[in-house]
Amino acid sequence: MLLATVLFTGCGDSAKAPAPPSPVAPKPLQQPITQSTATVAAEKTQPVYTYNPAGRRDPFTPLITFEEKKVKAGARPPLERHNISEFKLTGIVWGGFGYNAMLEGPDGKGYFVRVGTIIGMNRGIITKITKDAMVIEEKYKTFSGESQRKQTVIELRKKQEGTQ
Repeated sequence: MLLATVLFTGCGDSAKAPAPPSPVAPKPLQQPITQSTATVAAEKTQPVYTYNPAGRRDPFTPLITFEEKKVKAGARPPLERHNISEFKLTGIVWGGFGYNAMLEGPDGKGYFVRVGTIIGMNRGIITKITKDAMVIEEKYKTFSGESQRKQTVIELRKKQEGTQ
């Protein structure tokens, strides 16, 4: 009951009239900023980003590519700079890993080779190494345009009988 009387009686100053408006002229209201006008203003001030791939590599292409290119004679490996007939077979080494041969090039340097090594200006492939010889197979084209294979055998130099 006490609660009901407090609610109905209020503060007791209900007879006062509301305050009259002030004589100062009110300022014009500014337009409230809404979400849509804020985003439009932000879009106008920020530049639109575009990607220009000019001068840049494609990130999805592999870094290492394997292409057969024709190279100049100076850019070839040393074994491919000279003809096969210019090499001398100076030694053969064998063991659990198979046969390897040692060649002396026309430049006086030694090279260790094995089966599958590319040698010569016509890109011949070493197909067989035995205890006293080495077989190289070359592919070449004749003047008529036919492709042919040629096998070259380089034998191990024997010691001369008079020198020890």
